[in-house]
Amino acid sequence: MTRGKGIYDDENADGPKGGRPGPKDEGNEGGMATREVAPDVAESGGEPTA
Repeated sequence: MTRGKGIYDDENADGPKGGRPGPKDEGNEGGMATREVAPDVAESGGEPTA
């Protein structure tokens, strides 16, 4: 039996899926990428605020 075109059928199944790409590992160390550049908590030297 033939199947009709559905709303979930991909027109370009060869291309990448999703919207904007996520963060990438810019340090080339293989760790998890982060979305923001923040100082390390251990380097603050101050009292904890929370």
